[in-house]
Amino acid sequence: MALFSQTSQQGFQALLWKYRMFWPVSRCQQLFAVSFSIPNREKVSYFSFMTSSSTALPVDPKGTDVFSTKKRSESDYEEEKGWDEETKEISEGKLHFSSSVEAPKKRLMSQVLSRHKFTNVQPPEKPLQAEEWNRLRESFRSPEIFEEVMFNSMVRCNSPIDVAKSLLTHVAKSKGDIAYNLLIKYLALCVQQGQTSEICDMYDIMKTRFRILESGAYNLLIRGLSNSDQWRMALTLLEEVKKIMIPSRTNYESCIKAASRHQEMNLAFELYHEMLAKDLVPTLDVLQAFFDFSRGMKGAELQKELFGILLYLRENQIYPHKTFMRSIKLWFE
Repeated sequence: MALFSQTSQQGFQALLWKYRMFWPVSRCQQLFAVSFSIPNREKVSYFSFMTSSSTALPVDPKGTDVFSTKKRSESDYEEEKGWDEETKEISEGKLHFSSSVEAPKKRLMSQVLSRHKFTNVQPPEKPLQAEEWNRLRESFRSPEIFEEVMFNSMVRCNSPIDVAKSLLTHVAKSKGDIAYNLLIKYLALCVQQGQTSEICDMYDIMKTRFRILESGAYNLLIRGLSNSDQWRMALTLLEEVKKIMIPSRTNYESCIKAASRHQEMNLAFELYHEMLAKDLVPTLDVLQAFFDFSRGMKGAELQKELFGILLYLRENQIYPHKTFMRSIKLWFE
């Protein structure tokens, strides 16, 4: 019964190559832009992406991906959305449209409303064979969006990776390719569960398929890798992002937390200052991480940097929340 219990990791990748993961130009001529909200162990932001026939184009850095620049004197910080709300949005398949694609907006909105009807769909508990997926699809009210609705449900229910992988393989066998949005949802599930090897495999696959990855994919990849033992690869991806677009606040903060977690404080502060130089306003969450992970460490330079954060808060009249205040107090002690 379990399709993937008999299929090795290498076999899965070979299957993707076999079934021509490269899209011909004529198959996806129309550009569309959507945003997903992906949950993880930490709070996360919106991920925007655009896809075309042969490449996932980077979103305009002035568009929805990068948070709007705020003056440092502003005292009101916008905290990123929490786990539950983010999980709800991706599981409902909500889409956020960029101004560059107004034409297909109405059509896509109708798809959103259609997907919203199926938010109570429950994914299978174990991998299915092709015949079983076919039966489920045929009995589904709207077969044309079956795979997307099912992946949304898998993210919402945090389904086992093998279940999602069996659906991905079925799509590759039956259609000859896998749509970009399904790859993103599968990647989101891998990130949500901390499946580092799967995240690395998806990076290799998507880099081969697409000339340039877009911001949403990089956000997921960097976040997933930064929370793993492959965290230095997240730094490599950050450098890759810099060559094609302005990194988002999420990109920087994921890498800063990873470096701080491994007590690479010089690297963490280097990224922090680079982030400020790009007028990206740090969240209280990442500022608190500096105090949490430097606790017990000594050094005049480190102390200077941490006092610099306190000065930053005071000058901008930013008031730390309760847990941040506790972290500052413990650092002083």
